[in-house]
Amino acid sequence: MKTQREILENGSRGGFGGKGTNKTDKKKKKKKKNTFNVDEEDVGKTKNFTNAKKKKSYYAIDETKVLLGTNGDVDYEKAKSALKSWKQFQLGWTEVDEATRVRKGQKVCVMIQPFPRVWLLNPLEITYVSEEKKKSYSFAHTTLQGHLLAGEEKFTVEKDLQNDRVYFKVETFSKPDHILAKVMYPAVRALQKIFGAHAGFEMKKAVRNM
Repeated sequence: MKTQREILENGSRGGFGGKGTNKTDKKKKKKKKNTFNVDEEDVGKTKNFTNAKKKKSYYAIDETKVLLGTNGDVDYEKAKSALKSWKQFQLGWTEVDEATRVRKGQKVCVMIQPFPRVWLLNPLEITYVSEEKKKSYSFAHTTLQGHLLAGEEKFTVEKDLQNDRVYFKVETFSKPDHILAKVMYPAVRALQKIFGAHAGFEMKKAVRNM
């Protein structure tokens, strides 16, 4: 099978995998290096999400905001650590290698299991990391060639300075970029909504258990 490590190290296209069941097609492995599959002008657009939403007719927009805790700096640091460890993706039906470093230019492989024993491997690249000390920390990854969708996803943990509440946010814009995503688009959109809710729950659990 194609592993997350192969996607990150070899620049191979995303695709299907089965944990221990499918073989990698080595002949196709290096046909195309990872490059963004979104318009150049849209790379990094989630940095100012208001601008991203102006393209709503072109992209589907998703926003999720979840309260993680009310313990100010303590919960903020916990949330930041959880985000950098990719806890928002460790949902059972989605995975990211927790050793993947959060830094600009880092390749990321998001694994999604829509059906039993079927894993979809989706490559992305971190396009920016931003921090306002003791107030907010965020990063975004943008889809690469081979991803089922074209778009960008931003994750943020932020502290409300007035009441010490700490929040987790997911902000995305996307559109289908593969025949499978186009055919199953209603199901894809449903999974995107479910992911936002599940990611928020997992982040909240991580902060509570640290």
